[in-house]
Amino acid sequence: MLIAQNEQAAVAAALGFGWFMVCFWVVFALVALALFVFWIIAIIDCAQRKNEEFPNATENSKTTWLVILLVSWVVGLSGVAGLVYYFMVMRKAPRGKGTIEVPPQQPQPPQPPQS
Repeated sequence: MLIAQNEQAAVAAALGFGWFMVCFWVVFALVALALFVFWIIAIIDCAQRKNEEFPNATENSKTTWLVILLVSWVVGLSGVAGLVYYFMVMRKAPRGKGTIEVPPQQPQPPQPPQS
């Protein structure tokens, strides 16, 4: 009788652990899928964005970001690169706004000529 109770407890523990692992992997898969979709959105945004629309734009901003996003997929950090792109580009300069407007500086008063 004592052995039967221990066996039932062992089976219950194994089933509980099994369900825990299933839930863990489902959550892990959903997070991985969300990061993958985020990465795809970052690549599409980068490909469609004009070079002038990047914050602190240089002549190679678009190419640099595309290379970073594509290489991150090869390395296995595509989700991280998608998040970095979002916070460094998409949030700072939303698409369609053109270049980032810098507030004009206050005009300097004319200085007298020096002799």
